Amino acid sequence: MSKPIIFKGKIQFVGVKATEKKTLMKYADPTFNEGFESITNTMMASFGNLKLTAEEKKQLSRSHRKMLNYYRHLNPFSLNMDAKKLVIEINQSKQTHVVIEANHYGAYICLAALYSGELSQDKKIEFILEKAPLALFPKAFIKSEPKVSLHKVVFHLSEDCWLSPFSSLYSNQRIKYSLKSIKKAA
Repeated sequence: MSKPIIFKGKIQFVGVKATEKKTLMKYADPTFNEGFESITNTMMASFGNLKLTAEEKKQLSRSHRKMLNYYRHLNPFSLNMDAKKLVIEINQSKQTHVVIEANHYGAYICLAALYSGELSQDKKIEFILEKAPLALFPKAFIKSEPKVSLHKVVFHLSEDCWLSPFSSLYSNQRIKYSLKSIKKAA
C-alpha cells in the first residue's frame, strides 16, 4: 500500500508578540491540469529538464516523482486565486510586521503573493517556507521584484525533508531567499 502524498500544506500567520496567537489561513484544495496523473508524467525521462545531478537522479524515487508532478501540473488559475486571497489577508491585517509560515502548496501561494507586486509597501513581511521545490515555481508568477528591505523569504530545510537530497530542486535564480538548514531534533 503506497503512503499518501501530502501536498496541500498550510499557511499560518505567526504573531510576533508572545501574546498573539497563530492564525491558520484556509484555502481550497489545489487543482491540477488535466492528465497530470498519466504514468508517462512520472517516468524518469520526463524529469530531464530539472537538471538533476547524477546522485540526485539515483535518489529520485517514484514517490518523489509523483510529488514533483503535482507541482509541475498545478492549475495556474487556482494558484492565482489563492495568492490574491493571501494578498488581501496580508494587506488588511492591522499588523505592521507580518510573519507567515507555509509549506508544500502553501509555500507556492506565498511566493505568488510576494512576486505579484500587490503586497503593501507599508508592512514588513517575512515568509518562512519549507517542503516546496522552488526550482519548479512557475515563472509566469514572478511579475514584480519584492521590496528587499521590507519583504523577505527564508527557506527552511530540515534533514528529514523530502527535498533535502535534491539541492537542484530548492535552487531558483529568480527567487531571492536565504536558506536555513535545520537539524533534526534528538
